Amino acid sequence: MKKSHLKKLLVLLVFIYANSTFAQQNTVTGTVSAFDGPLPGVNIIEKGTTNGVTTDFDGNFTITVGDDATLVFSYVGFKTQELAVAGQTSINVLLEEDSALLDEVVVVGFGSQAKVDVTGAISQIKQEEIKQIVSADPTNALQGRLAGVQVESGGGQPGAPTNVIVRGISSLTNTFPLYVVDGAIVDDITFLNPKDIIDIQVLKDATSAAIYGTRAANGVIIVSTNRGTANSAPKVSVDIRGGANTVARTLDFLDGPEFVQFLNQRSANEGLPANIVDNGVNTDFQDLSLNSGTIQDIGFNITGGGEGSSYYFSSNYYDEEGIVTSTDFQRINIRLNSRFTFGKWKIEESLSYNQRDLNQNPFFGSGTFTAPVVRASAPERLGGFEAIDSNLFGGSGGTNNYALAQLVDDQTTQRNVLGNFKVEYEVIDGLTLGLNYGVDYRNTYVNFRRPRFDMSPTDAQVNLNALNDLTEVRGEILSTNIEPTINYKNSFGKHDIDVLLGGARQQIDNNSIAIQAEGLPSDDITNIAGFTDAIVNSGGGRFLSRIFSVFGRVNYKFDDKYIFNAIVRRDASSRFSADGDFNSIVLPAFSAGWVISNEDFWPEDSVFNLLKFRAGYGELASQNIGDYLFQSVLNPASNVSFNNTTAGGFAITSLVDPNISFETAESTSFGLDAVLLNNKLSVGMDYYVRNNNDVLAAVAVPSTTGSATPVTQNAASIRNSGFELQANYDHDNGGDFKFNVGLTFATFSNELTALPNPLVGPSIDEEGNTPNRFEVGQPIGFFFGFQNDGLYRSQGDIDNDPALANDPERRAILQPGDFRRVDINGDGQINNDDRTNLGSPIPDFTYGINFNGTYKNWDFGLNLNGVQGNEIYNAQLFTGTFFLDGNKFGFLRNAFGSPGADNATTNIPRASLPNAAGNQLPSDFFVEDGSYLRLRSIEIGYDLTQVIDLPWVSSARVFYNMQNVFTITGYSGYDPEIGSTLVGTGGGFFGFPNNTPPILGRGIDLGAQPRPRTFILGLQVSF
Repeated sequence: MKKSHLKKLLVLLVFIYANSTFAQQNTVTGTVSAFDGPLPGVNIIEKGTTNGVTTDFDGNFTITVGDDATLVFSYVGFKTQELAVAGQTSINVLLEEDSALLDEVVVVGFGSQAKVDVTGAISQIKQEEIKQIVSADPTNALQGRLAGVQVESGGGQPGAPTNVIVRGISSLTNTFPLYVVDGAIVDDITFLNPKDIIDIQVLKDATSAAIYGTRAANGVIIVSTNRGTANSAPKVSVDIRGGANTVARTLDFLDGPEFVQFLNQRSANEGLPANIVDNGVNTDFQDLSLNSGTIQDIGFNITGGGEGSSYYFSSNYYDEEGIVTSTDFQRINIRLNSRFTFGKWKIEESLSYNQRDLNQNPFFGSGTFTAPVVRASAPERLGGFEAIDSNLFGGSGGTNNYALAQLVDDQTTQRNVLGNFKVEYEVIDGLTLGLNYGVDYRNTYVNFRRPRFDMSPTDAQVNLNALNDLTEVRGEILSTNIEPTINYKNSFGKHDIDVLLGGARQQIDNNSIAIQAEGLPSDDITNIAGFTDAIVNSGGGRFLSRIFSVFGRVNYKFDDKYIFNAIVRRDASSRFSADGDFNSIVLPAFSAGWVISNEDFWPEDSVFNLLKFRAGYGELASQNIGDYLFQSVLNPASNVSFNNTTAGGFAITSLVDPNISFETAESTSFGLDAVLLNNKLSVGMDYYVRNNNDVLAAVAVPSTTGSATPVTQNAASIRNSGFELQANYDHDNGGDFKFNVGLTFATFSNELTALPNPLVGPSIDEEGNTPNRFEVGQPIGFFFGFQNDGLYRSQGDIDNDPALANDPERRAILQPGDFRRVDINGDGQINNDDRTNLGSPIPDFTYGINFNGTYKNWDFGLNLNGVQGNEIYNAQLFTGTFFLDGNKFGFLRNAFGSPGADNATTNIPRASLPNAAGNQLPSDFFVEDGSYLRLRSIEIGYDLTQVIDLPWVSSARVFYNMQNVFTITGYSGYDPEIGSTLVGTGGGFFGFPNNTPPILGRGIDLGAQPRPRTFILGLQVSF
């Protein structure tokens, strides 16, 4: 009896359990469709499980899931949807086509366009990619990510400026693009906090950039910063990053005993006594000068919005210690952006403050390398350091650059306030009046302090400073621009029209003043204010320039197939006028696009979702030169004699051309845009030709004019052409693994097509060598010098060289171990007529590969970029091989005639000084292949949101970032990414560099600071 009751009880419990279990399950049926019918093969997965099905041919499905399950619907080419079951037994789903690639909006001048309607060449980089670069300069994020856009810097100095070059070199004076930040015109974007940037657009051709007229010849970079999101609760995000800069590469130098051995070898080769004694000192100044440094990047932002309004506030602190001694950089950023819409009004404002503090070491790599026989410190000497004594080391001199870096303070503080206000009013449907007003205020303060020191009686100009000196430079730039516009947009039938009319006025007021004092009571004084009696030099100036513009643009589209664009702009500038009037120029541009994939004949099942052809022609101009170059300058120190008595006076000592005007550019481009494989792959291709005319160049004038200074004239022409490819592939099948791959590729062809006479670049060393040249029919700034055919191994090689058949004087001075020059013109002589093109700093092509992926809670990304076919002139080989002073490179252990060297195989010339054979003159010995492939960054992150599992934490992520991971290159210097450097420009304002165009020194390595390898750990949390 008891067993029977027990049995019944067990059956009842099983029945109850089974029913309860069954009650928690739910069979869901339904249909998945698109706008044009059912979708077969749609993946349907119960979120968080492997339970899933696919739709049949008619789009139907059946799946059994729990009542509280969430179904994930995914299909290639459509947006993934998630729907909660919530007890439903029938769910029908309409998937929306993922047309993000087709409907993407890009920012253009004074507005925006759907990407499918763009007929010009525009490239874009978004916030996710920008954030992967931990850098003081946001332009570094562009490198390798945009076809035809090169980012070049002079080395690894924290906070060092960069040059952005869009579609090649188009001028001999200025290659900088125009920057527009939230509608405000600025000179650069180095002051921006990269975390504030939403996207960056680069307008590369005339048909897209012509709306900016005479400031757009070098391209336009438009930056949009965050303005928050309307109808969203306040959200606080914190971003904390910290890490270290480490030394990525070092060079091989002679140590102390080897340096003494080299000096003795050099003396012996010159027939002098080889009796230099090793002093027992062996200091590794490279090791002292290169050290690890720290990076901190800490910031937060608050964003949100209400009905018709949004706001964004951010603050950030960036602190980077360079790997080169006495270098560091700090940046503070504060930003407040907002947007309001009420009725027919729309108001946007941006306000930001930035401060940058830069400590520089201008001595590293500059001039000679410090000799290893110098002690690291010398407490007994004034200043605590010593330099080499040439009396003890065979006449070898030089300075102690490491000591100068410790003694001299070179500090620069820059403050920037950028404000922009934009208001729009919709008068009637489609007609909008707008007003944009921007203010860019910059203040710069330079404090250069050099204490008293006495390091050596040798080279007293650099090694002795008997009187301390202090230089203070203060400058400010106030730039304002105001732009009223009228915009009309309308669609009727198959017609879409967008008409823009506007004007612009920009004024730039530049003021500067500098004071230099010496002999101050103390080396620690950092301000001259109270010591006016110590002032030995002063100067300054004010420069005012203005530009007035009117412009118009018409965009017309018919039947979503045929697109037309026309732009015309008239600019009047104060930079070209001797009579006080404004010179003006009118610039037109036209372009058209054909969306082939929208034609009726286009097959619906085509692999192409979009296929568009575009072409355009436009004219641009440039006024990017200094102010008042059309005016002669009076020299106040021109003395004159009256009755054998000298009196001071003024005189014009340089000539000018009062008729200089705008540089102009004619640009023709053809492009093809395609989206295919169900919107997963997008491809853009462009071919362009740009002819720059009336290019300003320094033209030599006869000495009979009384001036030896070249005159700037509109005298040159430059032709650029190239092909660009940009492709992007998105893989998302609704699974755990998603990724994106981007590829960029761009070719460059550059030729100087007109110039009255060849120009040479600036001198780069104490012997006045000029290794680059500007000549018709050649690339800009190609390297010019002798070709070598190895070394003379014996006297017999010299006697039997046919290149010397008619050159007995040269044969007489040559010795075994000298370079064998190539007789280019075959006249049996070696002279300047045998110099030739040794290569160009302009690459044949550049490329980039970018990868971003996610797997469950993990994310990862990498960025590679490469340059191929350019050459570098390694000017450091001059000081490290041939120059009298300073240490030398380690390869001189294998120099011709040195102990242990194999004279039959070495290509390192004999150690000698002076060198009558001219081994030190520009030649292919100094020219190296500058090609490289660099893994610029790699990042791995993990989503901590579920791990933290707190309701007030909306997202959390930890990540590891590494930059400058590796570089594959054959270049022997610190870094192949040389870019454009200021060379031969000393003697400017208080010894600071003159405003020489950086392009004149492109590809010349004068000792750029090495780039660090950077390791970063970061945490990003939102509340």
